[in-house]
Amino acid sequence: MEPTGMYRAGYPFTSVELQSMVHHGALRHMMADVYVEAQLTQTAELRAAAAYALLNSTLRRRGVLCGETAAWVHLGTAPPDRVTVIAQGTALRQIASAGRWQLHQITVDDEHVEDVGTMRTTTALRTAADLFCGFGVRGFRQALDRITAVSPGWSRTEEMLQHWPTVKLPLRGRDEDISAIGAEDQQFIQRRWHLIAQLSRRFRLDADELADTVLGTLSRTSWDARRRDRVRQLLDQCVSRRLPTVR
Repeated sequence: MEPTGMYRAGYPFTSVELQSMVHHGALRHMMADVYVEAQLTQTAELRAAAAYALLNSTLRRRGVLCGETAAWVHLGTAPPDRVTVIAQGTALRQIASAGRWQLHQITVDDEHVEDVGTMRTTTALRTAADLFCGFGVRGFRQALDRITAVSPGWSRTEEMLQHWPTVKLPLRGRDEDISAIGAEDQQFIQRRWHLIAQLSRRFRLDADELADTVLGTLSRTSWDARRRDRVRQLLDQCVSRRLPTVR
């Protein structure tokens, strides 16, 4: 059951009726097919409740909102078109979604999770780290697949996740700008940088702690000081609004 003042397409209103009420100012669209009464205040708790309404009972109990969905909960930016969830320790066959959710079976410690209203959500720090790694970013892996398909000199590695779309890649044997890949793939890869910057500024994230969290998320068994410094450099460029172009 949705919270008071929140509606989903179906009963008692159809999708067309809900959209009509948005047009007349009675409702406001939240995400997917979730709408709320216009007088309700936009809060992190309300956004978390909207994401909660889209999940099944298993993910409501065990899931953790992450990536773009967690960033939306924390910031109130444009909503994602599907809920991104960490489904740690949950068998995927229990939560088949028919494309309604984007699921990640990655480890998240309790210190990086907080309760936001009805739903567990990654903290702003862990959300920024996950976005850096590409977790919870819609279309990110598929974009990398398409890029590596035309760039055989590159494998889909963790290092590649850190590159801004304007770096040079050996496409078809020649050094070309990755912009040749296509605007949609560029958007998928770079969208995370804007959210990371907003999270860092809004919540005054410590850059060293964020770099440590990124490295811990990418590799929980080893520590690479050189790699950590590179992550920190990219984060500094991102937050200072300079495009990360480190190769």
